[in-house]
Amino acid sequence: MHGRASKVLLFLSGLGPAVLTAGWAWRTLPGLKDFGVASAAAAVSSLFAQNALVFLAILVILGSRARPVERVVGLDRMSRAHRPLAAVTLCCLLVHVGLQAIRFYSLGGASMVASALLSAELWEMTMGRLALLLLFLAAASAVVGRSGRVPFRFWKPVHLLTYAAVPLGLVHALVRGTTMADMPQVVVWGIVAMAFTGAGFMRLASVLGGRDRVLCRVERVVSETHDTVSVFLEMVKGAGRLAKRRPGQFALLRLPEGRGYSEPHPFTISNAPEDKTLRFTIKRSGRFTSKIHGLSAGDRVLCQGPYGVFCADALGRSSLALIAGGVGITPFFSLLRHMKATGLVVPTVLLWANKTSADIIGREELTAMSRTMPLRVVHVLSREKFLGDPSQDGLNVSYEQGHITAEILRRYLRSDHAFYLCGPPAMQAALLKAIRTVFGLKAKRVARELFFW
Repeated sequence: MHGRASKVLLFLSGLGPAVLTAGWAWRTLPGLKDFGVASAAAAVSSLFAQNALVFLAILVILGSRARPVERVVGLDRMSRAHRPLAAVTLCCLLVHVGLQAIRFYSLGGASMVASALLSAELWEMTMGRLALLLLFLAAASAVVGRSGRVPFRFWKPVHLLTYAAVPLGLVHALVRGTTMADMPQVVVWGIVAMAFTGAGFMRLASVLGGRDRVLCRVERVVSETHDTVSVFLEMVKGAGRLAKRRPGQFALLRLPEGRGYSEPHPFTISNAPEDKTLRFTIKRSGRFTSKIHGLSAGDRVLCQGPYGVFCADALGRSSLALIAGGVGITPFFSLLRHMKATGLVVPTVLLWANKTSADIIGREELTAMSRTMPLRVVHVLSREKFLGDPSQDGLNVSYEQGHITAEILRRYLRSDHAFYLCGPPAMQAALLKAIRTVFGLKAKRVARELFFW
């Protein structure tokens, strides 16, 4: 269901640019050969500007974490689409400005270029320049912020200038454009304006209402392995939307920093939704996770969520194949713990790749689950030959050496399983090929959690 809905949203996102381009081509291309340089540059420039405005509105919707979109697409995919679309949008605007410069240069040389593009006499041109400036500031702030050199509380407000760039750009286009009021362009602009306004109000309501932001207190920190801990958070002032979270969803965690909170980082909620606390199982892999590992009981954490659609359809499947790499096990722990808590019976095979047996999180818990649930657990260890202890592991726990290969897939899984995959990108790419080779299943038949941020 979510796959079809995602395709519908993708189609609708591309429909605006497609309609604008088709309308432009129908009106412009028949006479383009008779245009002079100035007219041709102006016509093509208009096409790039109009598409950039639509892309810009989509960018705002993606960045707003709009709930109607996030519930279908998932925040991980929204974030992954945000960055390349931002680059495309800026390129379209630069082409627009460049073609306008060519247009004015062909009409009156460098003096006209300076007069048309730099003069403050025409207010609508000033609004266009201001919109472009705000976008570049927003892009630059994101680049600097991602480098870690500037605190989140400083660069994020600058990045939000994108919200102001949309109405400024739209007013500029409505006043300067010659085809903005034509059909079907006017319909596209109406839809864009409504979508942008709706996303803006939802974002504002989210910030002011705080239903997806919960102040938490660290209850305890438990060591899972040599480099992984589970942090248990007690929700201090109500659970908000987190009270209705689904198995396998994630949240954004922020730690106190200066007078505010740090940049948000995504982590899967690894316990069952039925639990009163929030459990995050986190591997040490950088500065932020090192700070997480250093938390103590009583410390404050700001939690935003829940997000994600990875396991949304899993509970309705007849049988499951869960394939994890390392700490990619966390959404599956949430799913399995939910199934245990609710008594839901779904035959499941878990293939889990780790380097050594010392890296296995919750080994005893999984073994216990395999005794009371229809669960087969297969540990695949790349750097250790470990046979386990049949007297302790039971009949439903196995060990393999090496990597999860086509042969291992063939040995333990069937084509009628519903496949779920979570792990590093390289592992996912290799396994998608192996799954297609062994079972003939295309990538779209495999649900995947995408690592991002």
